[in-house]
Amino acid sequence: MNLTGNFDKLNKGKDGQKNDPSKQNDDQEIENYSTAGQVRNLCFVQTDGKRLFLNYAYLVSGEYSPEANTIKLVYTTHEITLKGRNLEGLFESLMGHAPRQIVAVEKRYEGVKEETAIIVNEIIIGNVNS
Repeated sequence: MNLTGNFDKLNKGKDGQKNDPSKQNDDQEIENYSTAGQVRNLCFVQTDGKRLFLNYAYLVSGEYSPEANTIKLVYTTHEITLKGRNLEGLFESLMGHAPRQIVAVEKRYEGVKEETAIIVNEIIIGNVNS
C-alpha cells in the first residue's frame, strides 16, 4: 500500500466516509476530551468576574503573612497576592495543590460568613516581568 492509502485509512470516519476538517459540526463549537487529564490548574476569580487560571506546575513559591493577612504566590509568569482573613488553612491546602478555584468575595458580604471562615477579599494579579 502506498503512503496516500495509509492516510486515507486514517481519515475515514466510523461510517467509512472521509472526514472533512473544513466541515465542522455547527452545533458543537467547543470540543472536549472524553476524560479529564491529570493536569492541575488553579483559577482565580476576581470580584468583577475576571478569571485567570494558572498551572500548579509553574508555581515556584508561596508565602503566608499572618500579620498582613496575605498569601503571595509566585509563578514563573505571574505574581498573585491574596488578601483576606483566616488564610492559614488556604495556604496549607495550596501547598498540597488542592484548590481548583479561589473566588474573591466583596468586603460588604464578609459579615455574612462565619468568623472562622476563610475569606479572600482581593486578588492582585501582576506579571513577574513588570
